[in-house]
Amino acid sequence: MDKAKNIEEFVKLVADGMSIGCTIRYDLKSLSYGEVHQHQLAEYEEYLDMAELSEDIEEVLLDWEIDEVKYLREIFDLPDEIEPPRTRKQIDWMADFANERSKGPLFVKDVQRAIDSRHPFGAFKEVMADYGLLEDWYQYRDECYRDYVRSELERVP
Repeated sequence: MDKAKNIEEFVKLVADGMSIGCTIRYDLKSLSYGEVHQHQLAEYEEYLDMAELSEDIEEVLLDWEIDEVKYLREIFDLPDEIEPPRTRKQIDWMADFANERSKGPLFVKDVQRAIDSRHPFGAFKEVMADYGLLEDWYQYRDECYRDYVRSELERVP
């Protein structure tokens, strides 16, 4: 579990975790948070619900896996959760970014093809790199994630 120094650092760090697909568990009062990767849940979920870890767990899991389970149990003690934005929202971010920087009909066509592709995120990044906009895209996307986190925090009673 990690702890931010102030609310802006908290927003940035939570947004960074979301940008790699993590769900974030947090306590806003203490600015504590932890990242949960989907693969961690798939692998260790059964151990998270146990009241106590059994002593024979060492026969089932390696030491580093036991540490991972303990870390996840600590994170799941945090009271609140933010899930990453839905795919559609992230695609809207890509479209908004491209619309703000339109470089002509070929650019629009390339962006649309990327967004409509089977792997829109990777394809979009390739198009942005081809047009020299990849760093601008990353900055824009990071700000979108921070805005998303702020809006989710405003919903917490």
